[in-house]
Amino acid sequence: MAALSPYATHSFVAESTNNSWSNMFRFIPDGSRVLDVGCSTGNFGSALQELKGCTVVGVDINDADIEEARSRLTEAHVLDIRDEGVGDVLGRFDVVVFGDVIEHLPDPRSVLQAVHGLLTPGGAIVYSIPHMGHISVRMDLMDGRFGYTEIGLLDKTHLHFYDRQEVYSVFEDSGFVIADELPTVASYPEKWLTTRLASMGLSPLPQYFAMLASTDAHVFQYVGIALPAGEYVTEPHVIANEMMPQDEILLKSNELIVENERLEAQLRDLYARIARIRRNPLAAVAFEARRRLRRNR
Repeated sequence: MAALSPYATHSFVAESTNNSWSNMFRFIPDGSRVLDVGCSTGNFGSALQELKGCTVVGVDINDADIEEARSRLTEAHVLDIRDEGVGDVLGRFDVVVFGDVIEHLPDPRSVLQAVHGLLTPGGAIVYSIPHMGHISVRMDLMDGRFGYTEIGLLDKTHLHFYDRQEVYSVFEDSGFVIADELPTVASYPEKWLTTRLASMGLSPLPQYFAMLASTDAHVFQYVGIALPAGEYVTEPHVIANEMMPQDEILLKSNELIVENERLEAQLRDLYARIARIRRNPLAAVAFEARRRLRRNR
């Protein structure tokens, strides 16, 4: 029997926020008929069925994953979404989910164009796509590294890489409009970035951090909903305010770093005053007396 894929253990946690599954979950209406493309073992689809009363059909190219998915989903098939006649086999859907799948497709535009035929009137695509411009990748590239991994932003099976412009382009070229989005975010403290750059012999200007903010460097995955062009489009979300626990820890650590630097500056000033007193006690006493006189005037 074939081995389970590296994605098989990914689990859905209802109370989690700011991860691809929890953000996609918000875009899927209760009671929808859903096609989960690249469903793996069906963990996300199972949550949709249990928590939203959806009917979920999963497709994946991994036999072992689908074997497990069949026990969790309404239907599960070993199918490649690129194959002709998929719609004849599966039917029509209110929502087609591409959760971190589009970047694995050789020709994503042709697949998305074909999805029009899988959607019911008013149907939509809900997607998650990793952001190649995330700060972690930028820093590795500046350090001369581009190491592939089993999963994540540099998953070795990714065939295309995306920034915001390319995400919008691939949907627009395929006849869709992004109607709403709720990206996942993962920020790094400026102190950490400054230290990392210093290890490369670089010193960032304030404009560098402004550039990072304006180019989505903190966005880890673009998550959203796309409608066939011409249908009603809502105003898009701003970047997600909710944070993963690790992001909260990073931000808190950044605050502590800033506070620590302030205290260290005060401590250095105190040590300097003590040193002056030791060198010339009488002058130090006279200086303190003059300072108090000025304060009392």
